[in-house]
Amino acid sequence: MRFWNKENIKKALLNCNFYNLPDDWSATGVKIWHDSIQDGDIVFVRSPGETRGAIKKNISSQISKISAIMCTNNEFFRDLNVPIIEVDDFTKAIFNLGRYIRRYYKGKVITITGSAGKSTTTRMIYDVLNEYGAESNLNLANTLIAMCWNMTTFDLSKRYWVIESSIGNGYVTIPHIAVITNIAAVHLKEGQTIEGMARAKSKIFNTMKPGSFAVINRDTECYEIFESAALEKQLKILTTGERDDVDVRILTTQNGSALNVRGQLYEFEYIPKHLLYDMAQAVAVILILDLPVENALQRLRNFKCLQGRGETLNLIYNGKNIILVDEAFNANPLSMPATIEAFGKTYKENKVMFLGDMTEGGDNAIEYHFSLIKPIKSANPSKLILCGNEMLNVFDILRDSLNCYYFENVDKILPELNSLIQDNDNVFVKSSHATGLYKITETLKKFN
Repeated sequence: MRFWNKENIKKALLNCNFYNLPDDWSATGVKIWHDSIQDGDIVFVRSPGETRGAIKKNISSQISKISAIMCTNNEFFRDLNVPIIEVDDFTKAIFNLGRYIRRYYKGKVITITGSAGKSTTTRMIYDVLNEYGAESNLNLANTLIAMCWNMTTFDLSKRYWVIESSIGNGYVTIPHIAVITNIAAVHLKEGQTIEGMARAKSKIFNTMKPGSFAVINRDTECYEIFESAALEKQLKILTTGERDDVDVRILTTQNGSALNVRGQLYEFEYIPKHLLYDMAQAVAVILILDLPVENALQRLRNFKCLQGRGETLNLIYNGKNIILVDEAFNANPLSMPATIEAFGKTYKENKVMFLGDMTEGGDNAIEYHFSLIKPIKSANPSKLILCGNEMLNVFDILRDSLNCYYFENVDKILPELNSLIQDNDNVFVKSSHATGLYKITETLKKFN
């Protein structure tokens, strides 16, 4: 579907110039990188001196696909001989295009925010809604600008738009259902508190109409802040968690795991608790939309974790058969202990754990890292490799009780990787992206 024509572009941007655009011109949406261009796209290309947008030399081989170039200075792109849309400002243009198409969308918008589990919850909700017709920013592009350019490409005929948001940004997506996964000390700036972060994320409710829905993790810190903000906007609240008074309750059973959905029990084999929380929120959305719960659970039973967020792979590394549990995309005080616990329960022996610093933990970073000691001991790794300034404190405590190694940074681990990993090892990698342990997973995957 080609929503974008000259009329809609003009209405969305108000101030722009067209060069070489035929009267019957149309486009599918806007892309800002060269590696995702599809037929009919507008591509925002950076002019000299700019830092955002695709690079001119990288799109030259894809000119036949491009419907138009969007830029701030048409002079630099006339030699490409394609239609050009000139705008004053990158950020303002993408933002206005996203908000404009949202006004025309008549389906339901589900927006997911929180500190941990956003991408997995978004993917779960998309997976269960896809059979009914859904769009989503599954490319993990969840900043304000990224959400907007994703929305420009969404199909207006689909019943559902499922949008992950790094922070509230409800004034862009204007959700019918807002999902709060949790709140934790993630990306805290100096002096910022968890309570302040919760208030910022609760702004997702600001543009929602009375009678719309909020799905909130009842077990999260600062629940009362989210509840109060939702009630102030006259939203209907569905809750998830381990408490017995929630709409979708997660349970550990003798045979594994379960969800109690308003009194109806659904049992599974063992599922890590952090994934159960995500599943519960996906089911809450299904309840709101009045869709079959059993169908949704069947899809969720077969859910496969995302790369860097729990993806499990059977690999051969230097002739050694290993299982890799890739949690290297990010880490925070919620996800780190939860995934350590899950790894410890899933694998009984040959457990090799690479753990790196949780960055941006704010003033309580030391305490957050000390809190990992108990789940690490419970997981009982056969080999523990710690990396980063904060993990040095953890190493000092665990070095005498566990087979423990410490490295200042990931670049010092990589030359030792072959000696640290043996045949039939189960390898777990978890850290904040800035710590760089994703380089370990990249190295292991290169051999396959």
